[in-house]
Amino acid sequence: MSETGNLSRVEYSVSSVAFPGQKESGDLYIIKELPEKVIIGVVDGMGHGHEAAVAAKLAVDTLEANADQSVIKLIKLCHEKLKPTRGAVMALASINYSDETLTWLSIGNVEGMLLRADSEIKPSYENIFMCPGVIGYRLSQLNATIIPISKGDMLILSTDGIRSDYVLRIAADSQYAARQSSNLGEWSKDELISESLIGPEEPVYSKIQVYSDDLSIFQKGVMNISTKKITEYIVNRFLKGPDDALVAAVKYLGKE
Repeated sequence: MSETGNLSRVEYSVSSVAFPGQKESGDLYIIKELPEKVIIGVVDGMGHGHEAAVAAKLAVDTLEANADQSVIKLIKLCHEKLKPTRGAVMALASINYSDETLTWLSIGNVEGMLLRADSEIKPSYENIFMCPGVIGYRLSQLNATIIPISKGDMLILSTDGIRSDYVLRIAADSQYAARQSSNLGEWSKDELISESLIGPEEPVYSKIQVYSDDLSIFQKGVMNISTKKITEYIVNRFLKGPDDALVAAVKYLGKE
């Protein structure tokens, strides 16, 4: 499944796959815009199948109905609502339009990164703070992080059906392409193809293949990458195997 859209100040795309043989996915998302902000949530119901989908759907419905609340308040509301279910893990983010800040946190093993459009900003990417716990079962102390966000920055959230090493790969590829793309043509094939970049249990891509296929995504800079391109790239390259999986990307378009 793939979906793309544009709101007043964000562009977004979501790509997902369901566990083989299941009619429902336990991985769901919400992107809801209010006048002053947009809420982005990625929810992974525990396990897979119908019961996982029930938990994830209840969480999304709770976020939808209370989107005007703070990120931490939303997590607490979901925790109470999901107690009768098998529970879920979640990453939740809020982009505040007036002061151009991102407030975000993760409960459980839902990954998140913010990829900076301006290559001069350091660090060039930031990771979501991941709190241990399961919503509906047990929460640790909630620690939401607030960071500035700028025009062209891209937020990426993913469930555990996606291998977590995509975070470092995207960060490395975007930085490398920005600095070295003009010199790639000077390298010999022998220099590039010396080793596989990922483990033997995963599809094997040589350096020459990865640089030619993947770095081309980043050669014009993060500002010019579509969210659809990023989500399709992650799903195609970084699926773990038979599981529900979902990745959402949101690009901040800046103030009017």
